[in-house]
Amino acid sequence: MVQLFFLGGMFSAFLTVYLLLFNKKETKSYSDYLLAILFGLYIYCTLLYLLIYSGFINSVPFLYKTGAPLNFILPPLAYLYIRSVLYNEKKFSKWDIVHYIPFILFLINYLPFYLIPINEKAEIVNAVVLDQSLIYKNNAGVLPEYILFILRFFQTIIYLVFNWGLIKKYKKNNISKQVQDQITSVIKWLKFFNWTGVVNLGGSILLILLMLVFNGSFIVASLNLIPGLIIALSFFAISSYLLVNPQVLFGLPFVKYTELPSAISDDEVQKIHFITEDYTKEIEHIRSYFLEHKPYLKSSININQVSVELGIPARELSFILNNHFGLRFNDFVNNHRITYVTERLNPNYLKNYTIETLSLEAGFTSKSTFNAAFKKVHNCTPSEYLSNSF
Repeated sequence: MVQLFFLGGMFSAFLTVYLLLFNKKETKSYSDYLLAILFGLYIYCTLLYLLIYSGFINSVPFLYKTGAPLNFILPPLAYLYIRSVLYNEKKFSKWDIVHYIPFILFLINYLPFYLIPINEKAEIVNAVVLDQSLIYKNNAGVLPEYILFILRFFQTIIYLVFNWGLIKKYKKNNISKQVQDQITSVIKWLKFFNWTGVVNLGGSILLILLMLVFNGSFIVASLNLIPGLIIALSFFAISSYLLVNPQVLFGLPFVKYTELPSAISDDEVQKIHFITEDYTKEIEHIRSYFLEHKPYLKSSININQVSVELGIPARELSFILNNHFGLRFNDFVNNHRITYVTERLNPNYLKNYTIETLSLEAGFTSKSTFNAAFKKVHNCTPSEYLSNSF
C-alpha cells in the first residue's frame, strides 16, 4: 500500500515536471524551474527509499547515501520557491548561496564514504537491507548520523517557519480587491505546499523513532507502516495537486507589481514590491487586437508572437487569458476561429466553399482539430450545427 502511494507520487511528480519544463513553453518562469528541480529531488529521494525497502539497492550500492545531502537542499529550495512565487522573482540573488551551505558541508561529510571501494560499500548496503535501522545508527560520514538527523530536523523546522512567515507577511501587505481571487489562489496553493512539508516532517520523525526504539525489529512492521503511509500520502498529495488544479501551472501564480525605490539610509536603497492595478487595460487591448487584427487566422500563431504584438509579457498574457477569460491560449485562439467559422457557416457560403476550406481559412490545420474545437464550443459537429440552424 505504502509503496503504491510512493509510486503514484513519483508518476504524478514526473508529469508535473514535464508540464513545468516542456508544456508551458514560452510561459515558463523562474519559480517553475525551482519547482521542477524540487520535484526532481523528491523523485530521486523516493526512488532511493524504494530501492532500500525492496532490497534492490544491493544491485546499485554506489547510490546508497547519495540522497542524504540532498535532504539539506529541499527545505531552502521550498523557501526560495515560495518567495519567488509571491514576489515574481526572476533569478537567484547573490545571497541565496547561503541557503546551500548546509548541503555543501554535508556533501563533504559523506565524501569519504562515496570514495570507499565498491565491495566494502556493498557489504554495508547488504547489512542495511537486512536491518533498516542501521540507516540511522551506522555512521557513513565523518559526523555521527544522529547529529545529521537532528540538524536536518531543526533546518526543516526553521524553513517551515520562514515559509509561513512569508505567506503571512504577503497576505498582510497585499490587500487588493482587484486581484483578490488571484491572491486567494496563490495563497491556497502555497499553504497546501507548506502543510505537506509539515506532514512529511512529522512522518519522518515518527519513522526514525520507531526504527530506533524497536531496534529495526519487523515484529512491529505494522507500526512502521503508519509513518511510511503518512510520508507517502503527503508526497502523493503535493505531486498530484498541480495536475488536479492546472490553473496553478497555467497562469498562476502571477501577481502584477511595480517596484519603487525607497531610501532607507543615505547609502542604501531597497526595492519594495506592491500590487498596483487590475488588468482592465490589458484585457481591452487583447480584445481589440483579436477583433481588429484577427491574428488567429494564422495557423502558426503562438503566445510568444501575440505577446510581442501586444507588448504584454507572455506569462502575464497567459495569466490574463486563464483568469479573466477562463481559457488557455490555444482554446482562446480556437474560440475566435470557431466564431469566425460560424459567422460564415450558412447555405449561401457553402454553395461555393466546403466546411473544410472554411476551417483552413480560419487558421485550423486539420479537419480533426477543427471538429474537436467546434464540438468543444457548440457541443455538436459542424453538420449538426448546420441542420439545427437552417
